[in-house]
Amino acid sequence: MRKNQFFGTRRLSILISLVCFLYLIPVIGKAQTADVVGKSLSALMISDANNQPKAIPFVGEKVLLIQYTDPDVKDINDKLSDAVKAKKFSDKLYQGIGVANCKDTWIPNAGIRMKARQKEKQFVGSVIMLDEDHIIPKALGLGDCNGLGVILIVGKDKVIKYMKKIGSEEESVKATPEVVSLLEAEINK
Repeated sequence: MRKNQFFGTRRLSILISLVCFLYLIPVIGKAQTADVVGKSLSALMISDANNQPKAIPFVGEKVLLIQYTDPDVKDINDKLSDAVKAKKFSDKLYQGIGVANCKDTWIPNAGIRMKARQKEKQFVGSVIMLDEDHIIPKALGLGDCNGLGVILIVGKDKVIKYMKKIGSEEESVKATPEVVSLLEAEINK
C-alpha cells in the first residue's frame, strides 16, 4: 500500500509543478517585454543583404521601427507597415528596418538574401538585414521568436520605447494605432 501512496504523491507533485509552470508562461512573456522596454540598443552586428557584417544602422541618429520577423510569417505586419508608410515620416528623422530571423526558418539564408536584395531595389531607401544566429533576441532577451514578427521602436536616444511580439495579422492590426502614435511622438521630440 505504501508503494501506491508514494506514486500517488509523486504524480500529484508533478501535476502541481506542471500547473504552476503553465500559469507562469504568460507572466514570463510579460517580464520579457518589460525587461526589453527601457534598454539601450547597442550597435549589434548582423549581416546585410550582401552577406556583409554590418551594425544596425541609424541607431542614435533616427527613430527606428525595427521589424524582426521569421521569414515563415514574412507578411504578418504588412498592414502595420502600410499604415506607417502612409504617414510619410521624414527620412531625416525616421527609418524602418526589416531584419529576417534566419535561425528559425527552413528557408536557406541564400534565398532570404536574394529576396532582401530584390526588396531593397524595389523599395529604394529600405534597409533589410539578416540575423543568422539569434543575435538580436539574445542581446535583448526577447526569448523565443519562432513564427513571430517582433516590433521594436527605438528612440533617437537609443532607448527601446516599445516591443511587441506579433503572432497573427489580427494582432498586428490591433497594435498599429499604438505603434503609429508612438512613432509620431518620438519623431516630434
